[in-house]
Amino acid sequence: MTSGEVAGYVASLLVFATFYMKTMLPLRVVAMASNVAFITYALIDGLTPILILHTALLPLNALRLLQLRELTGQVEKAARKGDFSIDALLPLMRRQRFAAGETLFSKGDPADQLYYVLEGTIFLPSVQQAVNPGSFLGEFGLFSEAGVRTGSAIARTDGSVMVLTRSAVFACLLQHPQLGVHLLRLITGRMMQNAGIAVAEEADGPTAKTEGARPGKGLRALLLGRTAPRVTIAVVSVVLLVAVVHQPLYVVLERNAAVTTWLSTVTAPITGTIEGFQSKVGDRIDGGADIARIENFSADRSGVIRAEGLARRAEAKVAQLAVYEARLAKLADEWTARRTRYGLGFARDLDLKIEDLELRKALLKDRVELAEVSAARRRTLRASGTGSQADEEVARSSKLELQTSLQEMDKMLERTRHRRRLAADGVYLQEDGKEPEWSWRSLDEIHIEAARAARALSEAREELATATAVLEGERRNLETAARAVIRIPGGMTIWSSRVSNNASVKQGDELFSWIDCSALLVDAPVTETVAALLSPGMPAEVILEGEQGKLPAVVLLSRGASSRLGASELVSLSHGHRAGTAQVIVALADPQSIRSCPIGRRAFVSFPQLRLVDYVRAYIAM
Repeated sequence: MTSGEVAGYVASLLVFATFYMKTMLPLRVVAMASNVAFITYALIDGLTPILILHTALLPLNALRLLQLRELTGQVEKAARKGDFSIDALLPLMRRQRFAAGETLFSKGDPADQLYYVLEGTIFLPSVQQAVNPGSFLGEFGLFSEAGVRTGSAIARTDGSVMVLTRSAVFACLLQHPQLGVHLLRLITGRMMQNAGIAVAEEADGPTAKTEGARPGKGLRALLLGRTAPRVTIAVVSVVLLVAVVHQPLYVVLERNAAVTTWLSTVTAPITGTIEGFQSKVGDRIDGGADIARIENFSADRSGVIRAEGLARRAEAKVAQLAVYEARLAKLADEWTARRTRYGLGFARDLDLKIEDLELRKALLKDRVELAEVSAARRRTLRASGTGSQADEEVARSSKLELQTSLQEMDKMLERTRHRRRLAADGVYLQEDGKEPEWSWRSLDEIHIEAARAARALSEAREELATATAVLEGERRNLETAARAVIRIPGGMTIWSSRVSNNASVKQGDELFSWIDCSALLVDAPVTETVAALLSPGMPAEVILEGEQGKLPAVVLLSRGASSRLGASELVSLSHGHRAGTAQVIVALADPQSIRSCPIGRRAFVSFPQLRLVDYVRAYIAM
């Protein structure tokens, strides 16, 4: 049972006791106790409507209790001194005027009114007495069993009275008991006067003064005086103001908070057998260490075998293509040397042809000169008349033919020289303008095939790299599937263990859990409204059960009721969580100051920056 439930049961029992009471004074006292119990219950469980209601009822019940005590004091004073103030009855009375000689009532009339003389004098013939202003009249018949007047009342002078009806009198007796005491004293005194017994009117005066002068009565006089309600209201207002400005009560009450920390659970990464696990629950691991390993002797090796086969085939293909590429390179070198030889022969032929063309050109040039001489002689002979014109034309035609042949010879020689210059640059042209097959065909085919071989070799090497990577991955997978090492950080503490050494486990099975006692947290159940007011980094104060000093802390996170952290994240959870409670995780600022590891201990949490006015404003906004 939580502290909130205990407070709720106590409050319910006190309410029952309140309804059981028959007198007002104990009823008010028990009602105030129930208000305190309900306020405690509402603050612990976050019941804001109940908190507001009983926070308002508590000062009201206190005020009514003091008023009841004041009323009791007034009754005691009226019984002791006979003093009574008519001020409270005036709003219920009506004024009635009378003239001298007028009869207010006669003997035997119904006694249904009580009179209070304001002005004038009224004479009572039956008792031969006069009633002066400030006195009641007609009380005998009002309270008699017959309910009729026992005598007459005649006005001696003009004046007025205040009249109170019979029903109003009985109502006033409930609200103002001092009126009943005053009337009782008045009736008793008049009966004693009528009986001839002397009454000492001032008998209570000195006694009252003496009582008032007794030491030790000052506090009671203050509480029962006219200023008591005002003092009570002022005190309650100051208390409420302090509750608003200072830290409210609900953040220092016990909340069933629990010291906790993060829970780290270790599961089996592979299927196999636990080996080397010697740690026990509660052991502290000093320094990072391998505390266990899992061996799987039946791990599947087929992936590694397939990857090894692919890698070997890739290696053979790369070696084969490398040999083929080397052969092509050698063939290319051979064809390059052959082409060089062909090129030298081709250039030599061109050189010889150029020499031949130059000789032929020189001969043609000589023939052209001879043809010019012959043509000149024929022209001279024809001019002298010894030669014919036909001979001259034949000589001229022969000259032109030789000149044309010389020009063609020059062109042929120039083309040959151009081919020779190209041959020097490695370009071989035949007379028809085409390259000979030996200069390009075989070598180009070799180059093309070499490019293909290089591309195939590159692809084979990529395949080999891929196969090698796959093989390495399969080997790592095999190593991972066949062996796993369990390691936890240094300084951690084994919290729980589900396995032992040489135990068989399956992948995903929980092995053990560990905690870090150097990072202590507090799981505090709060209301949704309080959780909305808290933000990460806000200061908090924690008191551990059994400790006196406050430990500084900060708010780490807050979660709503639908998203609370559970047993899979935290080592210990508060017992105060219910369906509608939110959750605040508080981190201790200096856990090293705590000598032991107080996981699971109850704690008291407070939030110094939280104020009641903020709580009420947030509750209204939500």
